[in-house]
Formats: sequence, C-alpha cells, structure tokens
Amino acid sequence: MFILLHGRKRFATLRRVLIAISTILFLLCTIHVAASLRQLLEAFVYAPPDVPNYSTTYWLNFTLAPYIIKDALWDTLLLIQYCILIWRLYVVFLCDWRVVVFPIILAISSAACAYAITALSPTVGFYHSVAPKIIVGAWVLDLLLNVSITGGIALRLWWVGRKTATLTGHRTNQYAYSIYLIIESGAIFMATNILVFALYISNSPASLPMLDVGSQIAALTPLLIVVQVGLTGRYRILKTGPATTALMTQDGISFPVATEEQYSCQGVPASRTYDVA
Repeated sequence: MFILLHGRKRFATLRRVLIAISTILFLLCTIHVAASLRQLLEAFVYAPPDVPNYSTTYWLNFTLAPYIIKDALWDTLLLIQYCILIWRLYVVFLCDWRVVVFPIILAISSAACAYAITALSPTVGFYHSVAPKIIVGAWVLDLLLNVSITGGIALRLWWVGRKTATLTGHRTNQYAYSIYLIIESGAIFMATNILVFALYISNSPASLPMLDVGSQIAALTPLLIVVQVGLTGRYRILKTGPATTALMTQDGISFPVATEEQYSCQGVPASRTYDVA
C-alpha cells in the first residue's frame, strides 16, 4: 500500500485501481481471519462441557455460519484473482479482447462451480453426493485458467523480447525480469491449489485448514509484482518514434510497449515521458 500511495502522479488512475483492489483483498482476508477466530472460540472456548468430543465434531458441521462465510470468501478471492490475471493478459496483448474470451469463459465456469459448492456444502458436505465431482471440475478449470494465462503472458513477453533483441543486438531477452515475476506469482498460487486438491482427494482432514492458508495466498500473490517492482526500481517510458520504449532503471531492461494508438487503450498518451514507481 505504501508503494501505491507514493507512486508517480502521472499514473494516478492506474494506482487508484490497484489501491481499490488491494483494499478489497485485504478486507476480505481480514474477514476470513475473523471467521477463523470465531471458529476457534466456538470449538475450544465456548464448547459445551456436557457434549463429548465437541471440539472434534465441530469441524465436521458445515452448516455453521463461519464455515459458509469462509467458503464464500474463498470463492470471491478466486474470482478477483481471475479478474486480475485476465486484466494482465488483456494489457500485455495491447487490449485485444479476442485473447481474453476463452479465459473469461473459464473464469465464469470455475467461479460458478465454486459458488455451487458453497451453496451445497451445508446440506451434502464436501465428500458426498455430487460435491466431489463439482470440486474436481472446478479445480481442473482453475488449473487450466492459471496455466493458460500465465503461459500466455510469459510467451508474449518472451516473443516481444526476442523481437527486440533482434533489433537492438542484445543477446539476452530484455523481458526476462518481467517473465520471472509473472511465472513466480502464478506458480505460488497454482502450487497452493494443487496441494489443497491433493489433500482433498486423499480424504485428508488437513484439506479444510489448508483452505485458510490458500485464501491468504490468493489475496497476496496478485500484489507480489507491485511490491517487487516498487522495491527494485522504476519504469521509465520514453517516446522513441512510432513505438514507445520502456527502460527499467535498475538493470537497463528495454522493450517496445505499443504504438501511440494502441497504448491509448490504457489511458496513457504515448507522446510523453513517464517515470512510474
């Protein structure tokens, strides 16, 4: 939040969007932690002394309000994560809406499955009836969405970096740093989802507490790029003729961004020079 609040004024619109997204993510995480605390209090502090094994059976009661709230928050965090990933893909491909049609379909389908599980869990639980089939379907859609978007962004940056290297004579891909950031944030979230799913299909009781960890990771991974870029340096965008060129001050990375007409889709005129924190 400090990085966003103290960024350059010339990208104020983009910073306001990121501040709003960050605030929503942190708010949802705080509500999730509060619901977890309520569960701990109900299971161990407010446990009725005349009910045997209450603290154990409490965690198997999926009709309780904290459970439903946490499941809905997990679904919402996933949906926000999808929106951020699709937005990144849209921007990297210079606002070409055709690129994001398939990811949007996957995101809507995955979110629908997730909310369906939340609606069904109070009555059928997570391990009975149609719930396992829906969970498997949601996980497959989620994995496909993350892999396709992360891979699409990385391949796009690699391709542009390769073209730039041919024109400038560089031997290394000038987009390597950005590719590492994209792959890193995507890999962290995908690894968490794979672990949760592995615990679920093995009928491990650890799958439910792991969702608590996954919810926090789902909120933090979209912000990794903002933090890393803000802490390691600035981006400088210069007008160099028919296309713009961005230079990252800490390691001299340069790459073409877009033409003036294409770049206007982000609300930034290409005929000016910017320093972006």
